[in-house]
Amino acid sequence: MLSPRGSGDRKGRPYKMIATHPRKDTKMPQSQKLKYRIKFIKTGNVRFIGHLDLMSLFNMAIKRASIPIAYSEGFNPHQLLSFALPLSLGYHSNAEYLDLSLTVPLECKEIVESLNAAMPDGIKITTAAHMPSDSKSSASIISACDYTVVLPSEFKILDSTAKDFIAQKEIVINKKTKKSLTAVDITPDILDFSTDATDEFVEKIHMRLSAGPERSLRADSVVKALFSFAEVDYPENRLTYIREEMYADIEGTKPLL
Repeated sequence: MLSPRGSGDRKGRPYKMIATHPRKDTKMPQSQKLKYRIKFIKTGNVRFIGHLDLMSLFNMAIKRASIPIAYSEGFNPHQLLSFALPLSLGYHSNAEYLDLSLTVPLECKEIVESLNAAMPDGIKITTAAHMPSDSKSSASIISACDYTVVLPSEFKILDSTAKDFIAQKEIVINKKTKKSLTAVDITPDILDFSTDATDEFVEKIHMRLSAGPERSLRADSVVKALFSFAEVDYPENRLTYIREEMYADIEGTKPLL
C-alpha cells in the first residue's frame, strides 16, 4: 500500500509517496514448533569432518531440501537443531542423532528422502520420528553409548590380558582439563566390556560407556589404557572406532530413537 508522509514541504512541494508492505512475521511461539528427531550414519571420508563443519553441512542440506526449519529469535537467527553428542574425529557411526524443530508438519518418510538427496556420500539418514511437544532434547537425556573397536591383526593383545585389564578394581588415566592433567578412575564409566578373539588374540572390543552432560568417557581413552596395560604401543590412526548406538539409560534398553 502507499503511505503518505505529509502534504508537502515548507516550499509547498508534495512529498513522495513511499510504497510499504505488510511485515511477514515468520517467528512461531515455542509451543507451536514441531519437534522431530532423526537418526543417521556417518562413515567413509566424511568421518574426518569435525562437529562444527557437520553442523554447517546439515544447515545447507536442510536449505537445499526445502525443509521448513524453525529459526531462533533475535538479531542473528539460526536453525533450531542440535546433535545428541559430538562424534570424535575419525570415528565411524551407525547411530548419530539430530533434533530439529519445523514450522510445518512433514511425513517422516519425506524428511528422510529429502535430506538424503541433499547429503554427500558417507551421511545417510536412516530414521525420522515426530516427537512429543514436551520431549527433552537428546543431548539432555543421553546416558550411554555403545562402541565397537576393530584391532588390526598385527597388534597382538591376548584375550586373557584384556580380561585381566577389565577385572581391575581401578583403571586410572590422566584426563586432560583446561589447565592440567588429572588422574581419574574410569571404571565407573565402563558400563560393559567384552571382546571377540581369534587364536587367543583380541580382534574386536565391544564397550558401553557413560555419555552425557554429567559423565562421559571416550572410547579411545579405554583402548589406550588397555594397550598401556598390555605394554603394547598404541597405534595412532590404525584402529577402527565405530559408535553403534546411543541410549537414554545406562542399561542400554532405551535407544534415543
